[in-house]
Amino acid sequence: MSWTTVYVKGNIGFEAEVSRHLEKSGFSFLPGSGSENEFSLFWINDRAQLREFKKAITAKTIFKYRLRFYPDMAAAQDSNAGDFTASEEALVKEMRDWQKAYNQELRNSA
Repeated sequence: MSWTTVYVKGNIGFEAEVSRHLEKSGFSFLPGSGSENEFSLFWINDRAQLREFKKAITAKTIFKYRLRFYPDMAAAQDSNAGDFTASEEALVKEMRDWQKAYNQELRNSA
């Protein structure tokens, strides 16, 4: 059996839920060795379809964390290039910072 690499990017905290769904589904996968730049790496059977991988994760989780799937890091980085103006980038950064602070507050209050 050969393995194909899939990079997954999403909102903060998606890794644990994605792994839980994959393990529960019985889908054949290997988790990557850590996340980099908000990406998680998964190796899936090269005969498996990306659609099967997504079904194992569930649509609810994909939409909840706004997951995006890429075959390699270059494709992922190219997909984000040139999408926003400088002021839009600053606004997105501000929103991400707010989201991180909000998530931290939730963790601290639990």
